[in-house]
Amino acid sequence: MRFRALAAVSALTALTLLGAVPTAQAAAPSAPATTSGAKLQKLTPETAAAVDAARAGTAAADSPTGVTPHYVCFQAHSRTTGWTNLVCSDGPGFTGTENKNDPIDSVVFTVGGGFDFRAQVHFANTGTTGEVHVPSGSQYQFYNDGNAVEAIHLRSLNHSMKAAAHVQNVGWKGTNTWERDQWIGSIGEARWMEAFWIDLPTGLETLTGQ
Repeated sequence: MRFRALAAVSALTALTLLGAVPTAQAAAPSAPATTSGAKLQKLTPETAAAVDAARAGTAAADSPTGVTPHYVCFQAHSRTTGWTNLVCSDGPGFTGTENKNDPIDSVVFTVGGGFDFRAQVHFANTGTTGEVHVPSGSQYQFYNDGNAVEAIHLRSLNHSMKAAAHVQNVGWKGTNTWERDQWIGSIGEARWMEAFWIDLPTGLETLTGQ
């Protein structure tokens, strides 16, 4: 499991992320559509190769047990920067940008290893989407007319997660505890999300469904 240095502050528990340099730059998904919506699709060979590249060298990917652990990979589209790093939950780093005042306006989740993963996104100006179950072996993209992402709801029936978001004019915020149901970011504060990460435990707890 990757190590993250975190410092707790504020009611939501703001987190300071140290030493997390994005490590994988993969082929970008298609550009966000100009109208609101989302799409679910099975992994293409190109997407599968990008995920393998992002996970290469991680302890989980190199596990001698031969068991593919649960994982979710995530990639953010920033309004000015464009598509940022593809990062997976069993590797280091975050997707999005820090200290560039560049809001995320689309996110893509890719799920594997039998992980039960569900998500919904709160967009500026339009509110919260419905929850989407992203089956293992598939990919889902959220977007909404270029509106900024402000918060993301993460939920799983078979695995706990840690997660945090870099929020406009605030910095890193998250729970710093293993949870199966949590929000990251902010709602009702008019602050967009600029980056985020998701972490899953690896090893025995992965196989027993912590």
